[in-house]
Amino acid sequence: MRNALRAWARSVLVALAVASAAPAAAADYVLGIEDEVAISVWLHPELERRVVIGRDGAIVFPPLGSVPAAGLTTKQLGERLGDRLTTYLRQPTTVTVTVAQFVARSVFVSGAVNKPGRYGFEEIPDLLSVLNAAGGAVPGADLTRVQIIRKAGTGRGVEHVDVLSAQRSGDTSALPTLEPGDVVNVPSYMGAFAPTPGDAFAVLGEVKTPGVYQAGSQTTLWLALAQAGGLTPAGDLSKVRIVTVTAEGQQVTTANLRDVLRRGGGGVPLVRPGDVVYVPNSTGSLAAKGWTGLTQALALTRDLVNIVIIADYLDKRDQP
Repeated sequence: MRNALRAWARSVLVALAVASAAPAAAADYVLGIEDEVAISVWLHPELERRVVIGRDGAIVFPPLGSVPAAGLTTKQLGERLGDRLTTYLRQPTTVTVTVAQFVARSVFVSGAVNKPGRYGFEEIPDLLSVLNAAGGAVPGADLTRVQIIRKAGTGRGVEHVDVLSAQRSGDTSALPTLEPGDVVNVPSYMGAFAPTPGDAFAVLGEVKTPGVYQAGSQTTLWLALAQAGGLTPAGDLSKVRIVTVTAEGQQVTTANLRDVLRRGGGGVPLVRPGDVVYVPNSTGSLAAKGWTGLTQALALTRDLVNIVIIADYLDKRDQP
């Protein structure tokens, strides 16, 4: 009986150790720009919300206003919010912060994969796991020359990787380690990028939900922006760009929607299949060389999804 009790107590201690170790990993995660966090305040459900860490490294959390968050763990941010809320609520309180979406540690996957896009992780896994997160390769993908486009640092540039050999051998130790902001492009045997979706357009830049959307026969620029959730507070209505890709290259049209509103709403251009709509930051965060890089990317590829991914990469790269 005594041995049974000892065994039971030992199992309880092991379970408690495992349970306490699991949250520790999440608590050690250091928050970064664009991470989305969920905030819960004990006994004050009206203060619960999800907020995104801005490019200045802070969150906006009413009733406290702007609170620095980047560089802190979720536990540290919770303690900081709790200390400041204690003064506001005139009583001690506990604030729990969890990561709703990992974005600071994210990579972009483009090309011949099933689900191209940006993928965020608590810890960026190996290259094969990232490709699996993007739905794996599509038929015709060339896994012998996967491209890794480095965002910054000493390794900035393009690295070619033979993923197929690693898959066949089962040895992934030689695969390069991915860093936040890297672009992973899987080429196809039909060309450098996957085929173009001919019935869609893209909206990127300072909109709430950038991405690829279904094109209609009479999709106005206003409707295209509405499908992307509208502009963020930083969006510049006076310099919205529409990029149309043709066999000869690309044509860029700039629409001053602020002036359109002032004149009563007439003369709004249409957005056609294959177009890319870009809303710049009112502070001019996309530098001239970034826009040049975007137009060069447009000339090199007809894959609309990959245009969005590469342009987003260029935008992030040129941010201070």
